Amino acid sequence: MKGRGKKAEKAISKPKVKKGDEVVVITGKDAGRRGKVVSVNAKEHTCIVEKINEYKKNQKPSQKNPQGGIITVAMPIHISNVMVVDKTSNKPTRVGRKTVGNKSLRYAKVSGQLIDSE
Repeated sequence: MKGRGKKAEKAISKPKVKKGDEVVVITGKDAGRRGKVVSVNAKEHTCIVEKINEYKKNQKPSQKNPQGGIITVAMPIHISNVMVVDKTSNKPTRVGRKTVGNKSLRYAKVSGQLIDSE
């Protein structure tokens, strides 16, 4: 990484998981559970999945929450710990990329069907 300054920036690859995908958690305390992806952070390689990897947090009273108390916070999961669910076979699948025209579309390796319907 010569000649790129003090901190060389790493290239950010396209994540294989997108917002709105149904995924299965394959490792950790929530292994086997399914959920919908709420957000994806490509730089950190993490995603937040609905109702999965939630933690309880004590919060002091504030203007937003004058009572304070215990709130539930969704924590991110590394993208390598989730697999996209194939819509046709309803099973977890690895994701590949095909170039159709000028676009790079995702496809399910189990069935070969396109995941992105564009």
